[in-house]
Amino acid sequence: MGNQISRRGFFEALPIRSRTMLMGFIFFVFAPVSILLISPFKHDRSFLCLVTYALMGGFTAAGYAFSFIRDLRALFLVVPAQALWFIMPRWFPNDFRAGFTPSLEGALLVGMIVTGYVLFIIFFQREGVRTIRMHTELALAKQIHASLIPPITGRHGPLELYGHSLAGAEMGGDLIDVMSQNGTTDVLIADVSGHGVKAGVIMAVVKAAFHTRLRGQCDLEALFGDVNAVICDLAREGMFVTASALRFDPSGKAHFCGAGHGPILHYRLDRDDLALLEADSPPLGVLNQERFAAQRVTYRSGDVFLFMTDGLTEVFSSGNAMLGSKAIELRFLELARHPLSEIYEAIMEIVRAHGPQSDDQTLLLARVL
Repeated sequence: MGNQISRRGFFEALPIRSRTMLMGFIFFVFAPVSILLISPFKHDRSFLCLVTYALMGGFTAAGYAFSFIRDLRALFLVVPAQALWFIMPRWFPNDFRAGFTPSLEGALLVGMIVTGYVLFIIFFQREGVRTIRMHTELALAKQIHASLIPPITGRHGPLELYGHSLAGAEMGGDLIDVMSQNGTTDVLIADVSGHGVKAGVIMAVVKAAFHTRLRGQCDLEALFGDVNAVICDLAREGMFVTASALRFDPSGKAHFCGAGHGPILHYRLDRDDLALLEADSPPLGVLNQERFAAQRVTYRSGDVFLFMTDGLTEVFSSGNAMLGSKAIELRFLELARHPLSEIYEAIMEIVRAHGPQSDDQTLLLARVL
């Protein structure tokens, strides 16, 4: 079913002129088959004669193709060589007792095949240009994504951070970000529905909206409310954004706000256990007037927070079994005292071992210093 959809999608994505060229190519290449089936082939040609003419036809076609694709000066050799078609019958007198007698059937077959070949070349050139342009644009999208969502490492305010966002396509819809100003440090994760370029464009808008509003030093409730209004105005029906944020302030307090996102895992060093930071608010972009409430979070030095998107938990094995969050939680609890880079690699190893990536995968770890 997947191959059928892929073939249909390819054909429907072609411009009308390219579809016409493709159908014309197929028609003129295979139309001679009907004529060949009813042709009597009364002349008995020797094997050497047939091979010689086949080679001559192949080299002639290759010569014209090389001339028009690479160097027109080659025509000065290809065109005069066509005289061989009229000379070669003398090399095989037993095969051409009546001389060289071109037939209407043969001319019709040659005309159809040449027409099909020309249509194919035009189709190939047209779609080749479109393909090169598309790959160039996708490469640019990948570069833009890398600049918008760079890896996060090192110290930011009271935190040591380590995280990466791995796009499922050339451009992803996941977002991780950190912003410190006036003594506060905000750590954010977001996930745009879907993936690819469309999700990546919305992700860029979300990042710009968050950054713009954060510079106004608003609280998390106002931040999520304003960004929600922006997404409701811009996103199409069915598109939404899940998000979670933690704000650490100079007083040693933290506040958490979420919108439809999976829980943030909080490793509490003094208890050696995990707490889940969850919110029951809907995703951003669903309800225009939605209010988002922040929760106070108690933490201590050495605590570690784990932010992730559902691209990690919703990985499927070959037997169609979903990974889920339990295996990640257990591994995180086991290694929470280790360096952040080791925790990251260990969790990603579990994800990769379970099944192939099918969505954007983002993981960010934050340790309180």
